Amino acid sequence: MLQKTWTSLLLLVLCCCSAPGYSAAVAEKVFADYADALLQIKVLEHASGAKSAIGSGFLLAEPNLVVTNYHVVSEAVLFPQKYQLEFLAQNQQKGKLEIVAVDVVNDLALLKTDYKAAKSFQLQQQAPVQGAAVYSLGNPHDLGLIVVPGTYNGLQKHSFYPRIHFTGAINSGMSGGPAVNEAGEVIGVNVASAGNDLGF
Repeated sequence: MLQKTWTSLLLLVLCCCSAPGYSAAVAEKVFADYADALLQIKVLEHASGAKSAIGSGFLLAEPNLVVTNYHVVSEAVLFPQKYQLEFLAQNQQKGKLEIVAVDVVNDLALLKTDYKAAKSFQLQQQAPVQGAAVYSLGNPHDLGLIVVPGTYNGLQKHSFYPRIHFTGAINSGMSGGPAVNEAGEVIGVNVASAGNDLGF
């Protein structure tokens, strides 16, 4: 039943967002191959266990690091005595996360975990070509992990720091998730939305 729910949600997103050049089959394969390496990141209060913030993250291969946005985990960085980090995997496995390093300017954070996925993400070694299909993965509004197809439009002009312009809807909660090419290689990290079908 759970698998059917994931599949139905994935197909719904693809139907709503698909456009010429995007492959539903490719998106479904990327999701199937890497779903275990996609994590929901939670910032929880030590005292009450209440959820303070939520975002997405993804597991890299050795040495088992989780990548996410700094703004997702900033409360735990600034107030470690008050907040802790926890992940939730698609298989409902939970675990603690430790902060390894942060880059405030580029809104990135590396977290340490003991969690292992069947297949972790790899980084793309070359920049994508203009107009290449990109698939953004994440956990919007605590609804579960989804795939949103879009287009690579190069780096944002007149930005304080380099950001990739992605034609696709990056919704709240998808921050920290990966944007990948058709081979599932990571080209960037979801940061923010600037309206319908415009994200970075």
